[in-house]
Parts: sequence; structure tokens; C-alpha cells
Amino acid sequence: MATEIFYSPLAEVRWAHLVEPRQQMDPEKPLAWSVDLLLPLGEATSQAFLEKLERQFVEAHGSKKRRSDKGEPWKLDKEQPNQLMVVKFKAQQLTRRDGSQASGPRLIDASKQPWNGAAIGNGSRLVIAYVIHGWDRPEGVGITLIPRAAQVVHYVPYQESDPTEGFAEQEGYSQAEAALGAGAYDEFASDEEVPF
Repeated sequence: MATEIFYSPLAEVRWAHLVEPRQQMDPEKPLAWSVDLLLPLGEATSQAFLEKLERQFVEAHGSKKRRSDKGEPWKLDKEQPNQLMVVKFKAQQLTRRDGSQASGPRLIDASKQPWNGAAIGNGSRLVIAYVIHGWDRPEGVGITLIPRAAQVVHYVPYQESDPTEGFAEQEGYSQAEAALGAGAYDEFASDEEVPF
């Protein structure tokens, strides 16, 4: 029986690592693809999706089992807890029996064409296709939302900020000047002893 695939609503994302997997906080764990979906709390589609996730949780575990503190992949946003719910999707890069690496989520654009490989920046709007993995640990039960595919409907390019932009040019050590100064001694570079 095939695993059922579910779809998120179209929503803004941040920290999208869907093109290439990234190192997790625990270096012992495999690389992972992940993305945070940002749901505005006042919107009807957001409420409907959160209710759907709650039903899926209960279907996976029932309503009486103790939930792990990390069992629900949805949490209020730390910076805007009255406005946003953050839903986390994550898939670890698995190694197959033959030693090859499993591929990550398939990405497509708004026209359903294959994604061009460009990194996805914060503020992009995506629909995430996912499967649910239920788990039971000593600390309680939970679910993981595993992304299988994503449709990039509104694209914002990823822009890495340059941490050196805030510096002002100052008087002091210069590699360029040091390199020019080092060239002054090239005339003595020979097999002969340098005269002093």
C-alpha cells in the first residue's frame, strides 16, 4: 500500500534547505532537507491546515498517548507568537542498502517544470507535498512531516549577507602593501649569500 501524500496550503517559507541537504545540529545525524512553513494565525486556510495536522496526529497515535515536547512539528513563532505558527518539514538523507544516497524532495516551479537548482530564499511562497511519520519514544509520541516535493509558486532568491559590509576602511595593516614590500627582497633571491 502506497504512503498517502498530503499537501500544505500555499504559504511563505523560511530556512528552506530543499535544494541541498544541510548538516543538522547533531553532527552524528545524517544531512537533512528542511523548511519552515509560516502560517498567519488569522487566516482560515491556516486554521484548517492546523486542524488537519491535529487530526493526523490523533490518527497516528490516538488521543490518549502522552505527547513528546518535540512531538508536534508546529509551534508558535518565537518572534511573532500572536501572528504566526511555524510548521517544520524535515527529511534526513538516508543511505540505501547499495550504499547510494536517497534523493531529496522533488522541486517544481509554478508551471510544474523541474526546479533550476537555485537556492530558495526567505519570503518565497511554496506548497509542500509531505508524508507523515509517526514515532513513539520513551518521552512520548510525535509525528514528523517529511517533504516529498515542493512547488515554488513565488520565488525570492537566497541572498547571503556579507558580514564584512559593516566595516569601514582604516589606517593599518594591508596585505597589498605587505605583498609589495615582500617583492623588494626578490633581488637577493639567488644561490649566493646575501651581503650584510
